[in-house]
Amino acid sequence: MNQEKVIEQLKINIKAIYHKAVDADKVISAQQADGLGQFDKIFVNDSPFSTEADHFLPYVEELANDLLRLQQCEDEQDFKKVLETLVVKIELAHKTLASFKQLLG
Repeated sequence: MNQEKVIEQLKINIKAIYHKAVDADKVISAQQADGLGQFDKIFVNDSPFSTEADHFLPYVEELANDLLRLQQCEDEQDFKKVLETLVVKIELAHKTLASFKQLLG
């Protein structure tokens, strides 16, 4: 698969994560308003994310920034390195959002 197709698939995945994150963040905000959901961050310290937030959207922003960085890679080795990290983050975001949704219902 060429780089353009890879980037297009990543965009589709990040867009899906974004929509799920918006819904999850609404639930988190409602729970926090009720005195529930008191935690500092979504992902643990050893996650591939550098972001630390108690909502999902900041993590989606990191994914989008990583995608931009990927698009700016000028050589194949850099592209592969950034891609590997981005794919791990996307998989973790999908898995965590699915688990969150399952817990709710």
